Amino acid sequence: MTARGARPATLDEGQRARDDVLAVSLPAGGQKGCLPRSLATVLLCRMRGTRVTWCVGVRTRPPFAAHAWVEAEGVLVGEDAEPAYFQRFMTTG
Repeated sequence: MTARGARPATLDEGQRARDDVLAVSLPAGGQKGCLPRSLATVLLCRMRGTRVTWCVGVRTRPPFAAHAWVEAEGVLVGEDAEPAYFQRFMTTG
């Protein structure tokens, strides 16, 4: 379990981890980079002793698309959308 022994990340810590992932990975920053970006953010937070919530779901408005993202303190990290824009299918953390 990646969450065991880790404390919940603050929104700032989650954003910093996501920014660090984007700084070293061009594919993670692309339109189809949500899965590697979110997983790398989860793992980087864990390496730093914190945990974020990893979410997988879909957009609730057209066009339909699957999406993966992270949340910290119940807030979407680095997403330019309101929480209702996504429907969660699965979360961890």
